[in-house]
Amino acid sequence: MWSLPDIKRLNEEAVKNAPKLKKAVKTGLLDGQRMTCDWCVELATNLYPWYDVFSDTPKGIIALCDEHNHYYGSPSEGFFTCDNCGRVFITNYTWENYFTDTEEGERLCLNCAFDRHTKKQEHWLCSIEEITWERIRKAPHNIPVEGRYWERCLSFIGNVEFDSMTGDKVIGFSSTSSRGMD
Repeated sequence: MWSLPDIKRLNEEAVKNAPKLKKAVKTGLLDGQRMTCDWCVELATNLYPWYDVFSDTPKGIIALCDEHNHYYGSPSEGFFTCDNCGRVFITNYTWENYFTDTEEGERLCLNCAFDRHTKKQEHWLCSIEEITWERIRKAPHNIPVEGRYWERCLSFIGNVEFDSMTGDKVIGFSSTSSRGMD
């Protein structure tokens, strides 16, 4: 069993810690102590603030020595660098990845992927008749669970949930139905 972290609480804590983290990235000192590599005991020479897709506030720092920075280079296991905005992000908190890979070979955070997707006119629907199962099946994952970034340009009207394995409409805790869905 998994549980989604309290995103609101995480963001509130991040806002409180942000000045300390920003200072640490500049000075190499966190709470008066020189930062050491996350993977060994060497002094950290490469400091990366990391983010999640739920706010623009850094959540922590990845600290690496030169050897581990070269070895991991992305900059560390469990994190990725968005090829669009250049920020380092945590890969996920639960089962849901906070990135998407493009056909062009880029790895984008879900917020940059959302921006890129919504800027293309061909992705917008102008009438209910344009909604087809084929379009639903091909819709990319650009909005994380509990994410609010989309609220900048969309209004929530309603939704229907579909099983990711069968495509059937979820009608209960453990059941689906394809009846009337043709």
